[in-house]
Amino acid sequence: MTLQNLDLALRVDEPSKPTDVNIADERSFYERWEHSNRSCLMVMKYTMDKSIKECVPKTERAKDLLEYVKANYTKVDKAEMATHLKLLTTTVYDGVSGVRDHIIKLRHYFNKANEMKVELGENFLKWLILESLPVSFDAVKLTYNALKEEWTLEELMSIVVQHEVSLKKNETHSLGLVIDQVSNMKKKPPHKNFGGFKQFKRKGNSNQGTSNASASSNAAKSEKFKRKCNFCHKIGHKQADCLKL
Repeated sequence: MTLQNLDLALRVDEPSKPTDVNIADERSFYERWEHSNRSCLMVMKYTMDKSIKECVPKTERAKDLLEYVKANYTKVDKAEMATHLKLLTTTVYDGVSGVRDHIIKLRHYFNKANEMKVELGENFLKWLILESLPVSFDAVKLTYNALKEEWTLEELMSIVVQHEVSLKKNETHSLGLVIDQVSNMKKKPPHKNFGGFKQFKRKGNSNQGTSNASASSNAAKSEKFKRKCNFCHKIGHKQADCLKL
């Protein structure tokens, strides 16, 4: 009706009926109001629930009909109200969505409850917001409780959001240090004595090898000296090395 400019009768009380036909402005305004009133009555009666329509007293003014229905047939869904109250009092910050969105969500539940005639003060909402935050926001809670003056909801949101930004900066810095340490460990070559065990040579094997080498050398020497020269028939050299040739 607003889009079609038919809500004049709902916004303005009925003007007095013009008695002087010569006053064109008053007559034109009254005709507009009368047309709006008839249109609003027709729309409301055709769109109204049948059970309500049968109980509504007859009236000639659309504004009176609207006020009567509003006062007597406004539906308050108790289940819906309980849902909003439960969400308001049990929703806690998950640390993922962002604390600003979390506070906006709580304010939505708070406003819905107030629309259903549940009178909740702003201080109660601020207390709920602080209680729904994790222990990392304890500094904000202590500051709020220690100060004498009250913060507005906008001030509380601004302070809490700034605190979360500071927390994320510190967390990112710590995470960066850990990543650097891991990268440095990967770049270092593995230690020769990896695992803390030293590699020792077996003494038995070493001595045995030395003994075998000495024995082979002595055997070669003894074999050399046992040879007999074919020319002078003396032992100790070969014929090619004989001095008598």
